[in-house]
Amino acid sequence: MKTLIISLLILHIATGFTALLVGLIPMFSKKGDKLHNRAGLVYVYCMITVAITAILLCGLQPFKMMRLFLTGIAIFSFYLSMTGWRATKQKKTGPTSFDKGLTFVTLLVSIAMIGFGMYLMALNGASFFPILFSFFGVLTLIFAGRDVRQMTQPTEKMHWFFQHFTRIGGSYIATFTAALVTNLARILPANAPEWAGTLGWIAPSIIGGMLIGRTVAYYKKKFSATKTPVVVA
Repeated sequence: MKTLIISLLILHIATGFTALLVGLIPMFSKKGDKLHNRAGLVYVYCMITVAITAILLCGLQPFKMMRLFLTGIAIFSFYLSMTGWRATKQKKTGPTSFDKGLTFVTLLVSIAMIGFGMYLMALNGASFFPILFSFFGVLTLIFAGRDVRQMTQPTEKMHWFFQHFTRIGGSYIATFTAALVTNLARILPANAPEWAGTLGWIAPSIIGGMLIGRTVAYYKKKFSATKTPVVVA
């Protein structure tokens, strides 16, 4: 069992690190070319592996609240990367049975995270982990709920394009945050103020969210001006 856990941990760390490196390539490469597409596919495969190994490590090791929470983050990041990748496949055919199944499973996970957060809050009050579980549970619910609505309602013509890079970008932010907070104790000095640790949780989302928002605004302005959308294969 110990050998299995060590092997899973090595695989988890290796694929997570690879995702952080490879995930930068699609951001700066030309949209739709081979490098962009192949690097993006490697990133998605890495996130699938990260999520699977996180679930296995959580189940095979003694219970720890942080381990359970990071597993939830891994699932959330996996869902964002998968739906971002699948968006480019749905531009003509729409969501498949696989896409719908993935969305409904994620809905259940989000409800479980919210319920667990509220349970912890009832026991311990509004402390660190109850707030985190509830917050990320609601965040996951928002994304999955939005996908459910899109299955039955018409969407804008270039919806798939914006969903592609906003979801992949969100996945990268979540992965970066998980890697950062896991290693924060090694990075910060022993006498670092408490706010420095809190900043590690929120700064990637704020900075990354602003960059994604600027990118959305840029492409909406570009599409409006040229009427010729950029195609991502």
